[in-house]
Parts: sequence; structure tokens; C-alpha cells
Amino acid sequence: MAPDINKHLERARRSLEKNKLREAVAAYQAALEEVPSHQEALQALADIHTRLNEPELAAQYYGAQFDRLLEVGDAAKASAIFGRFLRPYSQPPDRLMRYGGLLQKQNHASEAIEQFAAAAELFLQHQRGIEALACYESMALLDPENPSRHVVLGELAERLRHADLAARSFLRAGQLTQAGGGVDEALEYFGRAHRLLPGDRTGALLFAEAKLRKGDSEGAVALLEPFAPNEKDTAFLALFGESLLRAGRLDRAREVFEAYYKQKPDRFEKLFELTSAYIRAGQDPKGALLLAQTKEWMRAGRKDSELSAQMDRLSAAHPDSLPLAETIAHSFEEMNRESKYFDALLRLFDLYYGASRLKEACETLDRLVDIDPYDYRNQERIAKLEGKVDPAFLQNVLSRAAKAATVSTRTDGFTGAGSEAGATAGPVSEEARAQQALEDLVVQVEIFLQYSLQTKAVERLERIAELFPGEEDKNERLRALYERANWWPKGAPRKAVPPAPSSPRPAPAEVAPAPPSVAAPVPAETHRDLAAIAEINRLMYRQSTPRELLATTAAEIGKYLQVTRCLIAVGAAGEAPQLTAEYYAAGTVAAGTACIPSIISLVTKATPDALGGIELHASSAPALRELGLDSALAVELTDKETQAPAGALLVGDGAARKWKPNESFFLQAVGDQLVMSVTHTRLRSLVRSLAVADEKTGLLSRGAYIDCLLVESNRSRTQGTPLSLIIVHIDRGGDLLRQHGDAAVEQYVEQLARALSSAVRQTDIAVKHTAWSLVFVLPNTSLENARALAEKLRQVAGTVQPPWGEQDLTASAIVAEASSRPGDETEDRVTEWINRAEAGLDEARQRGGNILVPLATP
Repeated sequence: MAPDINKHLERARRSLEKNKLREAVAAYQAALEEVPSHQEALQALADIHTRLNEPELAAQYYGAQFDRLLEVGDAAKASAIFGRFLRPYSQPPDRLMRYGGLLQKQNHASEAIEQFAAAAELFLQHQRGIEALACYESMALLDPENPSRHVVLGELAERLRHADLAARSFLRAGQLTQAGGGVDEALEYFGRAHRLLPGDRTGALLFAEAKLRKGDSEGAVALLEPFAPNEKDTAFLALFGESLLRAGRLDRAREVFEAYYKQKPDRFEKLFELTSAYIRAGQDPKGALLLAQTKEWMRAGRKDSELSAQMDRLSAAHPDSLPLAETIAHSFEEMNRESKYFDALLRLFDLYYGASRLKEACETLDRLVDIDPYDYRNQERIAKLEGKVDPAFLQNVLSRAAKAATVSTRTDGFTGAGSEAGATAGPVSEEARAQQALEDLVVQVEIFLQYSLQTKAVERLERIAELFPGEEDKNERLRALYERANWWPKGAPRKAVPPAPSSPRPAPAEVAPAPPSVAAPVPAETHRDLAAIAEINRLMYRQSTPRELLATTAAEIGKYLQVTRCLIAVGAAGEAPQLTAEYYAAGTVAAGTACIPSIISLVTKATPDALGGIELHASSAPALRELGLDSALAVELTDKETQAPAGALLVGDGAARKWKPNESFFLQAVGDQLVMSVTHTRLRSLVRSLAVADEKTGLLSRGAYIDCLLVESNRSRTQGTPLSLIIVHIDRGGDLLRQHGDAAVEQYVEQLARALSSAVRQTDIAVKHTAWSLVFVLPNTSLENARALAEKLRQVAGTVQPPWGEQDLTASAIVAEASSRPGDETEDRVTEWINRAEAGLDEARQRGGNILVPLATP
């Protein structure tokens, strides 16, 4: 046979030399009859027919040549032949499908889809459904975000009885359609998938979620119920619990949510929603019982602040629920939140009285008087009970309230609950007004010192010394404040402050109580302000950017003072503000960022009163009307270090309002804290952006370690908050390095860094300390909380598998809190802190590793 082929080929070549193309064609065709896939004959025939201007005949041979090249794996030549010679002419579907696959491998997605679509259409015309299905599947892979591709694939797979593929396609189409906002269409696709595979858990979950979005909670429950008995997956439990909650099956929902939060004890929002649902359904005792259980879990998880906020929301949503009010009051008492406990008791008294449970109302009133005998509403509560309860009890409460009563410019001159003098008292005397002014200034100083606002505290002390010269000689409370602020009036004998001994630190000297006529105990509203300032300060520090910080602060101030608007602008007068934020009450339209900068010029043009507040009224400041406000209270923000103006903070009401002095103090304290927090948030971001990151882990490098500690130590000292660090150290790191090499250990540390970074807060700072240890700097974190986190990090580290295979690796953690000894420079403080942490590392090594070493704070 070989001699015959050679003879045909030789004859064809001689014909080509003589330009006898037709004779050459005949010779090459004869060769193909002998060997149908002969490459030379195929190529020559395609070229000759092209020269003869017979493109369709040439395409036949180019097609055969394309098939042959694919068989031998020469994809580049095959692709070139198809694109140049075959594309203009119709091709069989198998060839189009093969060319589509070739383009798919070359990442030419749109061209591949075009070829697959043409092939699929031809396959369907020829009743070759399986091949068409393969084409549609390839198209769906190439264009995965197009729901129509998955719908077409699913419909064909359904016709061909490929239930698995059809269901998967409809589910994907439903997910994409739902993400684009087509809920009804997505619901249809999920339903088709569920009908094809009713036992498929994934399909049931997606279908149930879509039904829930459409408000069909009963339908969602029916879909999920068959899978529920053996389910422990948190995603399933969350969806099933939500469906039960919306369907009103509250007891069953409670079981599911409790199972969910036992596995994932995070924020417990759904348990509070369930509590609210119980109360709306008239099952108040069940709601109160659930709240009590939730409180135990959250307190065990150290989530007191979140618990407090959630109970506030429940109380506001259900003010008439007596079992709920009892549980909330008991919870605040356990948490030692005195101001919130007091507010809860107020609600509880009104509910007991309205329910004619006078015994409980008396017990509640007794506790209210114990907490705040100065509250002017005590008299009103006593009057409600007159003639209905034991007179001896009322007399006892009256006497305690009367002894505690004092003159106050914020009430109607109440001087003794129920006393004749209180009923007939005339105008408040100048002496009484002076004593109250002194009391207000003293409270301000205490607030400012509490939050390390030394400059503001000294300003108030200077004001006291100016208005009340020599008062410190007879007022122990004021004298103690002078000593605490380390400031004395000019000319007054200054007491020497003894140097702080190294250890142990002596307890602070006990200050004798001030005589009642000079300085009364701090009123309840001041306690509430202090608690609110502390809460806002904590929320400030949780924010990772200055913009988030301003927005959170504006919202918290607005809600606490119950105003129409709270506006904040940070920046100097006459310049465009660097940052702005706005809070506006429900039903109010936002003022917009364009209007907020005007408050800086508005505040800087006004003259503050003696207490630093600036009261504005629309009659004298027409610009307020543009903000929809009738009256406003503002303070000017000041940079603590430079004393330069830093912006303005303004709260306002749409109606006339009489602003109280304590509200001015509150704004000043929060405003000063705000300026410091913005500065430190920017500093932290700057350190992170300027510090050289470790290339492998993405963490800050060892070179940024000391800079971070210095910045955070300064911030901690300024704000009076704790600061801790954790060193996570891979045990036997040196041995691992020698056994497995640098590359393997680096890869393991990279995996470890990613795992541990996901377990800390956004505001925490991670640094690569050595080749096998990481440091986490934890602002606003005590030693106890850092210890709990360190144990969690050790557990996470134990789940990271090294690249060299299964091996029981262990990690040690060293926990150290920065010292706060007075007189230490920041550099000295950080040096001592680092040395103590390094000593902890040595201790961990000596004890064999796999250990948590919490270090005592000097």
C-alpha cells in the first residue's frame, strides 16, 4: 500500500510543478482513498481548491485537517485553521463543539460561548440532546453570573431527566436572580429545583429563605421541618428559628435559637426578638424568663454593655409589661448599673401602682429613695400612696427624703419632701444659689478628672478660686480636688504631694464628706451622665476610622439627650471641615453635609457662658431655622495639646427648650474625648500605613513593634484606659526551622497569622515578632480580658495544620498589661512592658511550652 501512496503523491507533486491543478487534485484524492487522514494530502487539497477559488471544497479539507490536528494535540495550528478558513462556512456541530472547547482552554470565553451556542442548536435539530446539554453546561461554566444560562441548562436537563443537573442549575439561577432583586422569579426557580429533588437539603434551605423573604413563614417551616430532627448546622438553625419566629411558633423557635447560640454565642439578637414576640403575644412571663436566661449567657460571655443596650430597647418597646420590667430591674441590679437600675425602678413603681400592687410599689419606692433621695419626683410618688398604704412607712420615707433634700436651681425649689417648709418656701436666696453654683463647678471638675481632661479641670478650678476665694480651707471635697489635679490657687499654701512608692501602692486617702450646706452628694442625673459618657467613650474606641467615630458619637449623643439633631464638624473656623457627622430623630429630614460646616462659624461667633456652653435661639441666630431648629446648645471643640479650635458640637430641638447645666457639662466632656479619639484613630491608621509590613504574613514587621507600643501607650495614658499585649509563640520554633526549613515554617506562620487575625478586633494591632511568634497589641483591654482572648488564640492556633503534614504542634501565649505607675515616662513604661513580656517567654520555654503565662502588672 505504501508504494501506491507514494506513487499518487509523486504524480500529484509533478502536476503541481506543471501547474496542472486538476490532475494534482485527482492524484491527492487517490492518496486519500488509500489513507483518509493523510496530512500532506489534506493540506494540499485545501490549498489547491483555494487557488481554484473553490472555498467550500477547500473548507471540507481544512475541516478534516482541523480534526486531524486536534487528534494529534496541535491546538495552536487547529485554532488558526478554523479561524482563518472555516469560520465563514457552516460546520458540523461536533466540530463547533470541539472548537468551542479549544477556545475555552485558551480563555476566549465570549468566542467559546458563540461556538457552543451554535453547536447546541444544531445538536437539538439533530435530536442529540446529550451533546446539546454538554454545550449548555460549558456555556454556564463560561458565563457563571448569567442566570439565563443556568435556566436554559436546567430546562434541557429536566427534559432529559437529569434531575441532579437540572436542580443545581435552577438553584444557581435562583440565587443569581434573587441577588439582582427578582424575588418572585427566584422563588419560581427554587420551587422547580425542590420539585425535582425534594430531599435535597441545600435546595430546601434556599427555597425556604426565598419564601421567608416573601412573607410565607409557614411555607418555610414546612420545607425545613423534615430536616430539623438531626440538624446542628448553625446556618440551618438560624433560618429555621427565624421561620418559626415569624410564624408565631415561639416555644419551638426558642428551642432552635437556644441550640444555635450554644454553638455560636455571639450577640443573641434573636433571643431578644423572641422575648419581644412573647410579650406581643401576651405571654409576658415566658418573655421575662427567656430574658433572664439570655442575661446569664451574656454575662458569662462578658457582654454586659450589649445586654444593657438590648434591655433598654425592650423596655422602650414594651413599657407596660410588668414581668419584663421586673426582670430588667433585677438584671441592672446584678450588673451594678446604678443609673439604669434607678430608671428601671421608676418604670416598675408606675407599673406596680397601676396594677394596684401597692406592697411591691412601696418596696420599689423604698429602693428608689435609697439610691437617690434627692430626686424631686419622690414627693409625687409619696403623694400617690397617701391614704393607701401604712402611714408609718410613708413617714419613714418622708423623713429620709426630707433629710436628703437640698436647694436646686433645676427644680421648683424643693426643700423637703412633704414638709411645710417645702410648701411655703419663698424665692431661693443668693447664698443658696451660690452654693449650688459651687456644687455644679465641683461636679464638672470631678467629671473632667474622671476622664483625664486635665486642662478642662484646671479651668473649672480657676473659676472656683475666682468666685469662691479661700473655699478650700473649709471644704474638704474641694481641697481633695485641688490635690488630685495637682493645682492650687495663687497665694494659697500648696501641700506637698508625697512621691509614689514603688509597691505596693497605698489606697487613696479617704476624703471627708462635705457638709450638706456646702456640697451635696452627686445627684442622680450626674450619675447617669457619667455612665453615658463612659459608654460613649467605649463605643468611640471600637470605631476603626474617624468618620465612623463621628457618626457613632453623634448618634449616641442625639439619642441620650433626645434632641432633634446632633451635628459635629471637625476643623478650624474659616476652613472647610475635615470631617462632619449628623444625627437626626425619626421623622426628621437630614440636613445634609453641605449645611453642617456652618455650625463652626455659628459657634465661634457666639460667646460661651461661664460654664462653657453656648445657647442659641432661632430668634437671634436665624441660621438655626435652616436646620429646622428653634433652640440649640453647642460647645466649641478644642485640641487638648495645642488649645487651638478644632470644630464644634451642636445639639438642637425643633421646639423651644430650656437647656440644663448638666447637659452643657455632658457635651464638653464628650467633645473633648471626641477630639482625642479622632486624633488617636488617625495616628493608629498612620502607623499601620507607614509601618513596613511583613511580606509573607501581611502583618506589621518587627520594626513597627516599638512604635505601635509607644503610640498606644500614650493613648492609653491620656484616656485612662487599660492596654495589654499577647505574644503567641510556637513551641520549639528553632527545632522546627532546622527540621523543615525556612520556607515551610514561613508558610505555616503565614497560615497561622491569617487564622489568628480573624479572631481579634479590627482595632487590635498584629505584629510579626520573630520567625515563629506573633504579637497582638490590645487597646482598651484589661489583663483579665486579654487572658481570655489569649486562650482563644491558642485554641485557634491548634487548628492550623503545618504544610509538612499532621503533627501535634503546640503554642504558648504570654499576656502582659502595661503598667500605669505615676511619674513614668512613656518610653520607660514601654521598656518595662517589653522586658516583662520577654521574661514571660523565657518562663514559658522553661516550663516546657503549651502554656498560658499571665504576668502580674506592677
